[in-house]
Amino acid sequence: MHNDHFSRHAQQVLTVAHGRDPSSDPSIARSWLRCLEDYHLDPAQTIAPTVLEHGRLLESRERLQQVLHIAGSEMNSLHQQLSGAGHAVLLTDARGVILNCVTAPSERKIFERAGLWLGADWSEACEGTNGIGTCLVERQSLTIHRDEHFRGRHTGLTCSASPVFDPHGDLLAVLDVSSAREAVSRQSQFHTMALVNLSAKMIESCYFLRHFENHWLLRFHLQAESVGLFSEGLLAFDGEGRICAVNQSALNLLGQMRGGLLGQPVEAFFECSLDQLLGRASANATASWPLRTRDGRQLFAALRGQAR
Repeated sequence: MHNDHFSRHAQQVLTVAHGRDPSSDPSIARSWLRCLEDYHLDPAQTIAPTVLEHGRLLESRERLQQVLHIAGSEMNSLHQQLSGAGHAVLLTDARGVILNCVTAPSERKIFERAGLWLGADWSEACEGTNGIGTCLVERQSLTIHRDEHFRGRHTGLTCSASPVFDPHGDLLAVLDVSSAREAVSRQSQFHTMALVNLSAKMIESCYFLRHFENHWLLRFHLQAESVGLFSEGLLAFDGEGRICAVNQSALNLLGQMRGGLLGQPVEAFFECSLDQLLGRASANATASWPLRTRDGRQLFAALRGQAR
């Protein structure tokens, strides 16, 4: 029975990847084609994922120690929001290696049988189309639902993954929620995906704030009440007023590309001098004030730093 399933799934992969099924999702078809032509994977192969040896796993965890520390409470909260049962919340590094897993102790064996071990490599090149690996390639949030997985052995899983970017726009990690329940529908994943996205943004923002705690940090938004929330723009600058880093929300709010901002004086983008800006600084930066951009957009901002 298992062999029949693997054979049918492998045939479906070949049909879709080579463009003979026009109803298929283009992103899944692209990924399946990569798996066949770039990685030379076999969809019917049943071997378990590659797992890093303990020493190398510890090294990987050490490299992302600050992210793991920030993400820990967010992952526990996400697991509770999903009512826990039947879900594993995973955090991987930028290569797709699982560094942390939150699941109910009674369900740990179920997810380990599915290959979701600490240290397991879930990159697309190793495991084919899957939430973690395909998210890393596409650099965007996505859900891979059951038969959309490349390998037949993974078709019992539904995975919703979101990328976590560092303050320079590079991939830092992937946050993923995986379920092994048969009753999970694609529609039910919209809610899960929204929660995963929100949690990934919270981790990103906390990491940004921690990473630049010795810099001036401008937080801004279109609405005063949104300053301090996950959707706010974050912009770090040094003592000379040169921009060091921005998050994606800041780029969207300013209508700029990252390369056009970095290294530039912060006052080139806002209608105020550096001294005026620094005069608004406070250690807690809880109260926001109006700040206009050079091209006339009205924002609300708060500046974290030592008041002058």
